[in-house]
Amino acid sequence: MDFTLTEEQALLRDSVQRYVEHDYGFERRRACIEREGGFSAGHWAGFATMGWLGAGLPEAVGGFGGGAVETALIAEQLGRGLVIEPYAAVAVLAAQTLRYVGGDRALSLLGEVIEGRSLPVLASGDEPKHATLIAGGPQVTHFLLPMREANGVSLFALRADDLGPARIDYRLIDGSPACDLRLDAIPVDRAVRIAGPVDAAPAIALARAEARVALCAEALGVMGRALDVTREYLRQRRQFGVPLADFQVLRHRLADMSIAHEQARGALHGALAGLAQRDATSRERAVAASGVMCVRSGRFIGAQAIQLHGAIGMTNEYIVGHCFKRLMVIERLLGPAQQRVDVLARCQ
Repeated sequence: MDFTLTEEQALLRDSVQRYVEHDYGFERRRACIEREGGFSAGHWAGFATMGWLGAGLPEAVGGFGGGAVETALIAEQLGRGLVIEPYAAVAVLAAQTLRYVGGDRALSLLGEVIEGRSLPVLASGDEPKHATLIAGGPQVTHFLLPMREANGVSLFALRADDLGPARIDYRLIDGSPACDLRLDAIPVDRAVRIAGPVDAAPAIALARAEARVALCAEALGVMGRALDVTREYLRQRRQFGVPLADFQVLRHRLADMSIAHEQARGALHGALAGLAQRDATSRERAVAASGVMCVRSGRFIGAQAIQLHGAIGMTNEYIVGHCFKRLMVIERLLGPAQQRVDVLARCQ
């Protein structure tokens, strides 16, 4: 698969990069976490206006004709800016689920997602009575809820305002909002079913694969930011009259971090190529391998960045600690590590 960017893809990447650099600075992000609950309606409206919420969707469903590569380009640059809004959860996981499900109700809601008017999320978990770690928290407008019926799993679209005490909101370690659902406390009306067992399961599986690749791309951006900040810090910080970057052992540390970053990029490219495969086994293996490398590289780069900075790396006023926290959240959002290992073992 050729990953040379087209002119349109390069323009898309550059537009997100400019926005992150000029309109989403680190201090603005901290203010969003502390004063706006970890979600800026103004920024989200901007994402919609610039077409990012529909960039990875085909024109047939109201998108702008892109695919997984366009989604990854956006996610990587948002990762570099430590953007707190739930792009992968809403514009990828939920949006792709609605796309693959199809039907008038699903596509109508998808249109609202692209326009930035609705924020649905897929709510599912490993426990039958709870859906946990749902990105978005209080800002979610709809929950796409897989529920088991007599003949299989169907998909329902429930308004968030109708859930009441079944929903528990909280904040994650990086300041982003999230929530849990008590599934046994949710009355489900068949009138809000948007897909039956035949369509729901394959749609969710495909959407999850694309969302995991988007999270890996976001993590790649976070790693790149941590690496750049650390490199610049070592160039500026002096000891014994010379920059820290002149010490060979620290240069080797930076080299190891750069290698880990490129390994994660290579695995991401493999996952993007895997998404283009019709064979489900090849797709699952490529996505799982990218997740494994993303987590491994993220932990290494994040920890090394903090160590090379010393105590300042863990202060709330400095960006490196926030990079590490975001990488830990992405690791959790990717799902249990054992699942990725099981997929790789099964697909040998």
